[in-house]
Amino acid sequence: MTMVRGVRILAASCCGAQYALPNYMSMNFSAFEFWTDGWRDGSLMPNDEGLRRCQCGQFVLLKNLVEVSTADDSTLPSLGHVSTEQLPECIASAASDEVELAARIMVWHHLNHSYRERYRQHRDAEEAATKAKWLAAHPDNRSWWDKLRKRKPPSYIRPANSPFTYPTFEPTPEQQQNMERLSTILASRDGESLRWNAIPLAELYREQGRYEEAQRAMDAVEKREDDVTVRLISRLIKERDAAPMRYRM
Repeated sequence: MTMVRGVRILAASCCGAQYALPNYMSMNFSAFEFWTDGWRDGSLMPNDEGLRRCQCGQFVLLKNLVEVSTADDSTLPSLGHVSTEQLPECIASAASDEVELAARIMVWHHLNHSYRERYRQHRDAEEAATKAKWLAAHPDNRSWWDKLRKRKPPSYIRPANSPFTYPTFEPTPEQQQNMERLSTILASRDGESLRWNAIPLAELYREQGRYEEAQRAMDAVEKREDDVTVRLISRLIKERDAAPMRYRM
């Protein structure tokens, strides 16, 4: 459950401008869909990596703002989200690798959206064909007496051996260039920072078809049996599959 109590007053280090942002007591990260590149569709929380633009024009990260105080309410402005159209300017003028990293992750997600739509359409069509085949093999043969007694018709259950395919993923030159730069930034991290970013780094390598590097990145991940993302990416690396994949928690 997402709970907000008042606001936090934050100051930007670039010019000292102050802003009021919601003071989150708890956050709900549930979503309709999760993807291996970290995108959450239908999420209650934004996918924007905390990237914002200060009133002085500089791009900043929420985590780098300095907390001044908290209050029940405030007339101070809030920080607006950075649009997709602003990302090239943000990358070109980034004051730090952290800002460039956030912008390039947003570009990565944005450029993968067209594949997500093709993926959904492909999977929906394949599932519809599977269901139609099952229904044809399990017609509703109830008699009027069965219906009068409210006997239920056959209930569709997806067969275990049903096909599960998806469209081929071929990065455009723009996607490839962005993923290469993202990989370079993340791979330059060390210690705790590298472990924290190991999963997106592995996924970036995997989407580029760099499977050996992807596996080495996954080796740095703290393994948890209940981590769906880690298990899925690890399986896809072994299967030599570079497509971004959808899953549900």
